[in-house]
Amino acid sequence: FILRTMIVHVGDNAREAARILLSNMLAIIERMSGSKEGMTEVNIALSGGNSPVELFDVWVNEFAGRTPWERLRLYWVDERCVPVEDEAGNYRLAKVHLLDRVPISQEHVFRIRGEQEDVEGEAMRYSSMVLSRLPLHGCIPVFDFVLLGMGTDGHTSSVFPGQNALLRTSVPYAVSRHPATGQQRIAMTGEVMIHARHTWFYVIGQDKADILRTLSCPNVRSRYPAAYVWQSAFYAELFTDIDITLSV
Repeated sequence: FILRTMIVHVGDNAREAARILLSNMLAIIERMSGSKEGMTEVNIALSGGNSPVELFDVWVNEFAGRTPWERLRLYWVDERCVPVEDEAGNYRLAKVHLLDRVPISQEHVFRIRGEQEDVEGEAMRYSSMVLSRLPLHGCIPVFDFVLLGMGTDGHTSSVFPGQNALLRTSVPYAVSRHPATGQQRIAMTGEVMIHARHTWFYVIGQDKADILRTLSCPNVRSRYPAAYVWQSAFYAELFTDIDITLSV
C-alpha cells in the first residue's frame, strides 16, 4: 500500500498562484539545508509553454534574493526540437525570462539540445546525463521538484493523449510528436514525473477549468496524461488561479 498525497492551492490570480508555489518551494529547500540528509544540490526540472512566463517573472522580481542559486541545478521537463534561438524553445523561454536575470552559473544549467538532428540520440544523451547526476529509485532518476504544466487537451510534459506508452517506459526521456503539427519533442516520461520528491503542477487560465476539474476522476486516468501523473505521483500538488473543487 502506497500513501499518496495530493494538495490543491488556489490563488486569486496567476501571480498569486506563482507566489504560493515559490514560497512553498523555497521553504522546503530551506528545510532541506538543515536536515540530517545534508542535501546541498537541489534538482529542479522546468517546463515550457506560456504559463511559466508568469512564474519566472514572479521568481525574478519577488523571490530572487531568497533563492540559493548556487545550490540549484536546473533541468528541463521537455523541449521542442527547434533551433536554440527559436522563440518556441523551452530553454530560450527560461533563458530570457529567468536565467539571464538571476545569478545562476551556466555550469548548473542542463538544457535539452532540441536543435540536434539526431533527436533519438539527444533523448538518449539527456537520459544518460540525468541518470548519472541524480539519485535513483531503482533505475528511475529522482528530481527534488518537477514543475509541470497542463494543456487544454490534458497533456503534460510533451506526452499527449494517446501516447500512454511514454507514461510507463523505463527510459527517463523519449521522443514524442505533437499530434496536430507533427513537431518532434523530447519529453520527460511518466515514471520520472511520478517518482519526483515533489510533482507540482502550475496550471493557470480559465480555458483549462473544465479539464482541470476532472483531474482526479478515475475514468480519465488513461485518457489524459496529466490526470495519470496527478493520480499516480507519490507527492503531487496543484497551484492554480482556477477556483475549483476537483471531482472524484
